[in-house]
Amino acid sequence: MSRALTTGGCAGVFFRALALLDSGTPLAAAIVFVVLGTGYGIWTPRRMARYWPGARELTGAERVTGVRAARRGELVGDSRLAGSVVEYSRHLHAAAEEARPYRWLVWFVLAVAVVSALWDPVAGSTRDAVASCVYVVLLAIELFWWPNRQAQLLSNADRAAEAARRIHV
Repeated sequence: MSRALTTGGCAGVFFRALALLDSGTPLAAAIVFVVLGTGYGIWTPRRMARYWPGARELTGAERVTGVRAARRGELVGDSRLAGSVVEYSRHLHAAAEEARPYRWLVWFVLAVAVVSALWDPVAGSTRDAVASCVYVVLLAIELFWWPNRQAQLLSNADRAAEAARRIHV
């Protein structure tokens, strides 16, 4: 439940800020907060449960310890968590592979955002132009920073899983 509230709340606040910037309407921002916050609050824990079913058997602190070790590529300090680090690494790769076919969609949305960012100063308001530029920056981060970071995370998870396998056997 706390994962749902945390992820949903953070996503809701983020998208609410974007909606407020884009529309300038507090009501629209409130609706975005409720709808997307609730959606992400439901979707994220379900997705995690699908990719890392063993997480249900761990406490919140144990999940954090295992995920931190995997994402940093470190040996997990608690040998009882070694199996969960291996499982997390395997499912982290599965999630990355499942998302790979949709990368073209981000390029498409970036192209639309660039056109909007070029058009908004001409035909829209300053607020629209700023919002379009924010969207371009966020999409550029997704396209140019995230693939390298994801590769680093997957490599770290492999390293942590290998170390965990040695102590788990």
